[in-house]
Amino acid sequence: MNKSGLKRKADMKAIQSLYRDGLLDDEMFRAARSLVQPESAWFDWVRVHLLFWGCALILSGVVFFFAYNWADMGKFHKFVVIQAGLLACIIGSYVSGINRITGKVLLLSASVLVGVVLAVYGQIYQTGADAFELFTGWALLIAGWVFISELSGLWMLWIVLLNTAVILYWLQVGRFVSTMTYEHLCLAVSVINGSALIFGEWGALKGIEWLKGSWHRTLWLIAGLTALSIPTFFLIVDMDHSRQTTFISALIWVLGVACGFYFYRHVKRDMASLALITMAVCAIVLTLIAKLMFDRTGDRTGSLLLYSLIVTAVVSGAVIWLRRMDTAMTNEKKEATP
Repeated sequence: MNKSGLKRKADMKAIQSLYRDGLLDDEMFRAARSLVQPESAWFDWVRVHLLFWGCALILSGVVFFFAYNWADMGKFHKFVVIQAGLLACIIGSYVSGINRITGKVLLLSASVLVGVVLAVYGQIYQTGADAFELFTGWALLIAGWVFISELSGLWMLWIVLLNTAVILYWLQVGRFVSTMTYEHLCLAVSVINGSALIFGEWGALKGIEWLKGSWHRTLWLIAGLTALSIPTFFLIVDMDHSRQTTFISALIWVLGVACGFYFYRHVKRDMASLALITMAVCAIVLTLIAKLMFDRTGDRTGSLLLYSLIVTAVVSGAVIWLRRMDTAMTNEKKEATP
């Protein structure tokens, strides 16, 4: 085992990998599992998840409370109730400590309530602000909490707010500006999610615990690939009417796919991410094949039959290729471990 492997903190993923590779027998595996993940860990896991779900239900109740009782509440009562809840969350987070999970969840609750405060203010005083301004202000106001909380859930909320603000800006303003096209929206969304993905992977490689989760990596990768794939589809379908930004988006898609494949094949070695990238490539390839087939042939029935066979062949080939990649990465891990 190399020096970096000796410095690696023991966890269930590493123990399961050693057991799967035949380096631990059943008794050794159970002993290692009891040390790394004792029975009390399940109670901690349940406690944390119940805390998050309870918090989510309470926040949902606050939102629906305002929605149901809006007409019967005065301005004073509306602001007192919501700001009292916001202040209680901030004080509770400070008293509990930002390093404890309770303090982090309370800070997440405060971040959500900031959005409720902005929404209530906009409804009472009818400021005339567009929806994208609400989400932009919301993201700016909680930005400091996002970076000090070290909580993946709050980080994800912030990225969602940025995506929502950008999408609403294009729907309410950007699409009516002649110099802005949907490609600009796709590029902006891909930049936001791509930056989040790069930051998360960098943090995971540096050993930052709250950035090691795989669920947010999957969401960011899907969002980034989808945003870049849309202009690429339009470039293939209607190349004659494509703009310069369409070609730029397609070029960035190619670079992103290539970099993602290299990273998740040789650096991170993550099969789920490789599968997502492969699916995106298959979709683009099949779109290109369909464009070439149906534009040059007049027999639609024969073309559809042939295309169905091509789809089956492409997907089957992708699955076989992914299985070979999985086997190759497994063998590489075995070779790296004595």
